[in-house]
Amino acid sequence: MAGRETGGAVVPVQRAAMTTQDMEVIADLINRQYIEHRARFRCADPSRVDAGARSATMGLLEAAVVRYKGFSYQAQASPPDDFLALVTLSGTGTLTTAREQLHFTRGEVLLDLTNFTADMDDCAFAVLRVPRQVAGDLAEEHTGLPAADLRFESIAPVSASARALWSRTAAFICGQLIGSRVTEISAITAEQMTRLAAAALLETFPNTTMTPAYIPGPGRVPPAAVRHAAAFIEAHAEQPVRATEIAVVAGVTARALQYAFRRHYDTTPTGYLRRVRLERAHQQLQAADPMTGATVRDIARRWGWANPATFATAYRKHYGVSPGHTLRT
Repeated sequence: MAGRETGGAVVPVQRAAMTTQDMEVIADLINRQYIEHRARFRCADPSRVDAGARSATMGLLEAAVVRYKGFSYQAQASPPDDFLALVTLSGTGTLTTAREQLHFTRGEVLLDLTNFTADMDDCAFAVLRVPRQVAGDLAEEHTGLPAADLRFESIAPVSASARALWSRTAAFICGQLIGSRVTEISAITAEQMTRLAAAALLETFPNTTMTPAYIPGPGRVPPAAVRHAAAFIEAHAEQPVRATEIAVVAGVTARALQYAFRRHYDTTPTGYLRRVRLERAHQQLQAADPMTGATVRDIARRWGWANPATFATAYRKHYGVSPGHTLRT
């Protein structure tokens, strides 16, 4: 069916859109859906007000494009429950916390992480809501830092390249969720897209994973535990699987399992999972008949690749031919 991905468990994509000339209406929407705040407005000509939002939610991940046109928006806000990271699409403004102040214009990226005041003029933003638990689990998986100890230290990115990374990530996810007509996404792809947002967040904004003093040693992992973890991955490759879950099955920490997998398989548990999923996609491409409507895109997304070009690159590197060639032969 058009707009759906076939095969395996799926996650619905729920979309909403609104437009208004009432500044209080958009403030109420932001207050209920994103962040609690007190709003004040300045407007010279109410007839020029153009406010609105388009959003899409997929599981725990949400993408939105929000605009405040024709007026200035002042807000005093409390910390959000999850991480909200923004790309400024237009307008100018200032975000002020107890520790820092950031003047922003088009192209700047921001992280809402504490009490702040904001003064925005004629702005539009692309927003990703990243689940706090997913970011914490990913931090623990890669560094050994307990998920509960993850802290972000600044509202501004660590570098210009980090700013560009977040902008690309937000554009890709907004395009996939808001800009597409897909109504359901495979559970694996939903998991990978959420992890992509969390990984970009950890790379973009200063946080405690960037401080080596927080990172403990990995510890020893028996070979049997590694084999048990690999068997679990292969048995559950068609399901959303987190590295922390694999570590629990193996009876070791996530970071220790990372080191052990690199020694035994020259990759991480997540990399091993991706390798198994690539093999399953290869098998499905071999068995599929394009005359029945099977496509590379659908198979790729079923196995966790939201971007067909990324899948094609990984496939060609591993198998020496394009996925389209395998499907046609």
